Amino acid sequence: MYTVMIRTAGSTDLPILRRRYYEFHEFHALGVPDHLHSLGPFETHDWSSFDKAIDDILNNAGAAILLAELEGVPVGFVEVYLKQDDATNSAIVPHRYGHVQSLFVIEELRGRGIGRQLMDAAQQWARDRGATAIHLDTWEFDAGPLRFYEKNGYRTLKRTLIKALQEEAMPSALRQ
Repeated sequence: MYTVMIRTAGSTDLPILRRRYYEFHEFHALGVPDHLHSLGPFETHDWSSFDKAIDDILNNAGAAILLAELEGVPVGFVEVYLKQDDATNSAIVPHRYGHVQSLFVIEELRGRGIGRQLMDAAQQWARDRGATAIHLDTWEFDAGPLRFYEKNGYRTLKRTLIKALQEEAMPSALRQ
């Protein structure tokens, strides 16, 4: 396991956050191409909406992007939010929880404990803010991160199932 320094990202990290989020997105676009498009070449992508979204996260006390640095080089990140269930809904047991939106480690360093250290940091960040659990959603595909999360103690609580509805599979009476 590599020992990395984990720190909260700031506005000066925007250039490296662009690169790491781009790599994160392209990894997932390859894994689920029927749901995500490639962003195209990094150098020609319009980053204006991304920059605004990152600025919003960095200025939100209920959110953080934690960077993992190895020898001063950011090699991964975790994006985490603090959330609260609606306490007025009598049908549920309300919880205050952290929500991991994104976790990424550069490909050449995966499997070396950096993702685990980032998740530990996200869990501590949420715990420090009164959270009692961490939630996350993950795409399920062969090279995807599901096995990593399960290995680190996460379990499926709820699953989204989909079925593609292809026109040729529909009875002709329904096609019109």
